[in-house]
Amino acid sequence: MGMEPEPADGWPDGPLSEEDARDLLFDREEVVAVWVMDHDEGTRTAILGPDPDEDAVIDVVVETADAFEMYSYTHHEGGTAWVTYGEESKADDGATGMAGTLESYRLLVGESDL
Repeated sequence: MGMEPEPADGWPDGPLSEEDARDLLFDREEVVAVWVMDHDEGTRTAILGPDPDEDAVIDVVVETADAFEMYSYTHHEGGTAWVTYGEESKADDGATGMAGTLESYRLLVGESDL
């Protein structure tokens, strides 16, 4: 990955709830797992403002059979929006690199190849 973030088309105007994040598993047939990051209160407040919803999801990795797709709800281009960092193919040692990244994430739903 390591790409510059780009706006994520078709994503909502705010953070996801955990239920919305779980639904990503069923949005596309090829999705096998959905991962979320549990941020500390300081990070959540910096992105979402004071008193953010407890189940607000602001970082998601969608795992397909072939790749990982990383999304964040963050400050971008003068506002706060969902952005994508692209996808990392599992065939290009993506699973190895992503395994380290996902150590700080929680498997929300599905069955991962890792």
